[in-house]
Amino acid sequence: MEPWKQCAHWLIQCRVLPVNHRVTWDAAQVFDLAQTLRDGVLLCQLLNNLRPHALNLKEINLRPQMSQVK
Repeated sequence: MEPWKQCAHWLIQCRVLPVNHRVTWDAAQVFDLAQTLRDGVLLCQLLNNLRPHALNLKEINLRPQMSQVK
């Protein structure tokens, strides 16, 4: 399995991506995962899942494609 697909499956296991996310589709490419990660929101959620309360998610703009840490 390609490393980016392994990463996508790990993100699903960590419960930051839904099981039916587009990165799991047969036609998915590494670009799809890159687009998913580009604004950083998912990575912030991952950090908070791995280390609870590491971030105050209320200080993060969760709007897709426009997200930034305040």
